[in-house]
Amino acid sequence: MAVRNTPESRERIITAAVALFADQGYASTGLRELAEMAGVNLAMVNYFFGSKKNLLLTILETFFSGYLAVVQEELTRPDPFEVKLRAFVHRAVQYIAENRDYMIVTLAELPHDDPDIIRYKAEWARKAMVIIDKEICLPLARKTGKKLSPAAVGPLIITMMSSRFLFAPVMERVNPPGYGEQFFNEYADIIATIFLNGINGFGKQ
Repeated sequence: MAVRNTPESRERIITAAVALFADQGYASTGLRELAEMAGVNLAMVNYFFGSKKNLLLTILETFFSGYLAVVQEELTRPDPFEVKLRAFVHRAVQYIAENRDYMIVTLAELPHDDPDIIRYKAEWARKAMVIIDKEICLPLARKTGKKLSPAAVGPLIITMMSSRFLFAPVMERVNPPGYGEQFFNEYADIIATIFLNGINGFGKQ
């Protein structure tokens, strides 16, 4: 019996790709291995995506579009700067936690030697930078007289928020005091406080 090209098959392929790319890396994952894990034939992977790179682009689009929605919805709220910054960090940390493997593929396993991938990532980054510049950098400049580059602030804050999840397998083995469920619940507040105090410190230089 022929295998049907169903939407469920496409989602299984994406799910398998995210797991494999996050676990062993994009470059080390073969399409045959991926197809076997997804329970489909290799032709179906090509039918839906055409190439491993296009499959990676689909994963990147999923993560970036969700993250950009959080940036847009939380940072453009009509609230005081600190209130909406903390709301953004809490929401973004939750999004990263729910999409940890997508985040790892997007941030840690991105092949920086591929100009197509770099260009695609830059397109999404520019969209986020516009909002970050307007909602974080410009308010800070009006308050302190000093202008931070959104190209510095954007990568800084997403790296701070994602670090807990990138280092989790190691840190959970080390298991320092407090690094558990309670720590995770307080994580967003920790990041927001460090980020805000850092910005205030920059304004006093």
